Amino acid sequence: MTTRRRTLVGAFRRSLSVSFVRRLVLLIAVLLVNLPAVHQAWTDHRIDTTGREVEAVVLEARTINGRHLVDYRLPKAFDPGRNTFSASVDGATYELAQESDRLAVRVIPGRPGANRPDGEVTNSLLLVAALSGDFILLLIGGMWLYRRRVPTASPSGENRLG
Repeated sequence: MTTRRRTLVGAFRRSLSVSFVRRLVLLIAVLLVNLPAVHQAWTDHRIDTTGREVEAVVLEARTINGRHLVDYRLPKAFDPGRNTFSASVDGATYELAQESDRLAVRVIPGRPGANRPDGEVTNSLLLVAALSGDFILLLIGGMWLYRRRVPTASPSGENRLG
């Protein structure tokens, strides 16, 4: 192989590896940004399909800034560790929980942390954070592509490719 060809092959490999690494970093960033939202959607799906209805004991029910919050504990058969869980619930569920000290909860057997009380008020913060992160990554990717395609001026005033 000639020296000129080796130089071209080496430059191609460096260019390919830098481009590959940048794309790989962007892909990993997209996966990391979206992983919590995807995991939450998957857990919600599993609660809907394989979850069992149980009756939890209400430990405390309170209202803070107009939000009805309930602390509850699952039956020992579903949560041997007897953890305390909290949820924001609607008004009717809150009143019923206050009166009866009981709360209907859907839980995945063997995974006590994967539970959802009836009447839970959902929060879209995770989805908003994921979409915001995706938008920022899209802007970064767009700027990177723009910089690669548009010639930029060098300090000496000559145009060069960036």
